[in-house]
Amino acid sequence: MALDLSSFSEKYPDLLLTALSREGGATAYQLRLPSFQDGRKFKWAELRLPKGFPEYGKAFIQLSPDAVLRIPHLDRDGVLCIEGDPGPGLGYSSEDRIQIVLYGYFEQFLKPWLNGDLDDNFENEALNYWAIAVARARSNTDAVRGVWTIDSPPKKARVRSGLLLIPNRIIIAADEQFRITNRLVQSMGAAAKQRVRVLVADIPISHAFTPSTWPRSMYDLERILQGRLPSEEYSRLQYSRSRRGRGIHRVVLLRNSKVSFSYLLPGGPPTVLDVYRGKKASPSLPKPLPLMTSRLDPDWTAGRDQHPEIKGRQAKHVLVLGGGALGSPVVDHIAKAGVGRISVVDADTMSSANIGRHLLGADSIGQNKVDAIAQRINLAYPATEVTPYAMSTAQWLKKNTLVDVDVVLDLTGEPDVRVQIEQVRLNYPCSLLIGWMEPYVAAAHACMLPAGHKWLKGAQDPLSSLEAVVWPSEVIQQEPGCSSLFQSYTAAAAEHAVALVAESALEMIDNSATVTYGSSVRSWVRGQRFLDKHWPGLTHKEWAKAATIHDGLILNRQFP
Repeated sequence: MALDLSSFSEKYPDLLLTALSREGGATAYQLRLPSFQDGRKFKWAELRLPKGFPEYGKAFIQLSPDAVLRIPHLDRDGVLCIEGDPGPGLGYSSEDRIQIVLYGYFEQFLKPWLNGDLDDNFENEALNYWAIAVARARSNTDAVRGVWTIDSPPKKARVRSGLLLIPNRIIIAADEQFRITNRLVQSMGAAAKQRVRVLVADIPISHAFTPSTWPRSMYDLERILQGRLPSEEYSRLQYSRSRRGRGIHRVVLLRNSKVSFSYLLPGGPPTVLDVYRGKKASPSLPKPLPLMTSRLDPDWTAGRDQHPEIKGRQAKHVLVLGGGALGSPVVDHIAKAGVGRISVVDADTMSSANIGRHLLGADSIGQNKVDAIAQRINLAYPATEVTPYAMSTAQWLKKNTLVDVDVVLDLTGEPDVRVQIEQVRLNYPCSLLIGWMEPYVAAAHACMLPAGHKWLKGAQDPLSSLEAVVWPSEVIQQEPGCSSLFQSYTAAAAEHAVALVAESALEMIDNSATVTYGSSVRSWVRGQRFLDKHWPGLTHKEWAKAATIHDGLILNRQFP
């Protein structure tokens, strides 16, 4: 049932009050258009109220199809993307919500558009408009569906090799010599059963393309290719053939550090696809096909271009001892943070008792923990290579050295491991982080020791002296995986320990922890209320009493 909008006629005289039916049960009210100049005209604009408004759905403004890709702030259907209806449930009346929509149309869109104030807005949202163009051109039988890049844009235009993965139909704009290329291919499994060589014209650009400036035809692309590529590279692209004498797929990639645009050129071979029960070959294209390009380089996937330390992390090798409730999520976090190589050592297998607080789940029961961790992370994060060692630390140290290891993370909680690492570091100095949790995760600690700094004080292991709580002998202090005895805690409680250790590890990997703190201990300590809940009569040690009144507190101190 249409609403009575007569109250808007005085304030918005250009709103025509005749209700019109639209697809999906929406009701539309046309908006009278002003006089247009300088090619700013569009055919119509409507205020639309979806079926069920105001209880369900939001009011919006829709423009005619001719406005899409010609006027900014429109999605592929012509819906205006500006401040709009706040929606039901927020205390606004239906009249208030409609007024917000109309105000946005007239004051934030129409007036600025007519005055030319929105002309520069296309470049700010360039990839949104490119996505509309790609969606319009796409079909189910396209030979290629997208392009992935794994490195920075080149300084000079060049032609390079790439791989088309079938049946996925994704092109990786790099050859198999790139470490990340191989890991990407492996991670895709059945989606990369076949690899086909392609050629990629990789062209750096200085500005983002917009609908009025991006290439639309082979003539436009030829002008770019001829003007930017060296003549021999241009000839290679134009006349390249596969070994069987057939053409190969050719892609033009136009990019800078912010945006990427790509096209599949006509003339490539058909791609055989499984369609229903038969086979169907995608047709040759009469014109260039626009493609979406996704960045999978570490600077983007690990840091969204906001963390310059990613490049340094890619060159680092971290040895993680222990793949349990603390070690497994820490490995996951430092992999996501862009560390290039991680070796994980643990002889334990996954059991049902581990599920509630481990990175792995029931699908990994019976597997070696490190094998399953490596498989999971290598599939998920191509910027990191995890190597599993299903053995004890002592066995690993007999077969390997620390000569190429930058940082060791001992997350086992085992005294023997701490002694073994201490002995090896005498000959192979490297940074060491020892991380552990106290019972119930009432506290967690990360002891950060730069290369040359020792853990042991003579024959004494200082771990228990560094703990925050005075624990009675009845409380078992075994870490999970060391024996059949362990303390009960949830993964949610352990997340505080994981965050503490992972962030401390990254500081050591980035070499900032040694500069800031030297040898230090960073601790997350729960307050007295938490202790009273888990065991009667527990008290904090003197150094940790500051945490007593808090739910949790991070404390930093020098390693004694």
